[in-house]
Amino acid sequence: MLLKGDLVLLRAVEPTDADLLYCWENDTSLWRFGNPVSPYSHYHLEKFIETAGDIFTMGQMRLMIDLVDGSATVGCVDLFDYDPRSRRAEVAILVDVAHQGNHYGKEALKLLSDYVFNHLHFHQLYAYVGEDNEVSRNLFSCAGFSEVALLKDWFCNGSWENCFLYQKIEKMNILN
Repeated sequence: MLLKGDLVLLRAVEPTDADLLYCWENDTSLWRFGNPVSPYSHYHLEKFIETAGDIFTMGQMRLMIDLVDGSATVGCVDLFDYDPRSRRAEVAILVDVAHQGNHYGKEALKLLSDYVFNHLHFHQLYAYVGEDNEVSRNLFSCAGFSEVALLKDWFCNGSWENCFLYQKIEKMNILN
């Protein structure tokens, strides 16, 4: 699978991505933006890569974010906690710090949204973003997600803090 924009393309995870994912997943400075409880082994990441592409079977999917010119893999975007009955999933995105500020994340979220709404027929994507994470809050807003709730004392970013819920709803995929 290849989803191409002007700046980036989204592609399936390949076994050759294991080393890069190992670095990102075990970078403790990023742990506050997710909920890891321990480091990931290379072995577990390789097993994850084997099953990372089928949201309907595994309830999750990861896509890698590459520059269109093929010069670098700059991040990844994840769908998880897929609920088939309500046709929604949570979304998370990582853009490597060396590539932030170039609109790669915004385009990746747009490509992902177009794919899940038009091809997979999802009804909704949502994300939890810590109140103090201005960069991610701006990213999701710019990518067409609406800030719909402030969750008080939510376990987010590895601690109890306020967290915003963002949603993007596809009005055309409402059940009759």
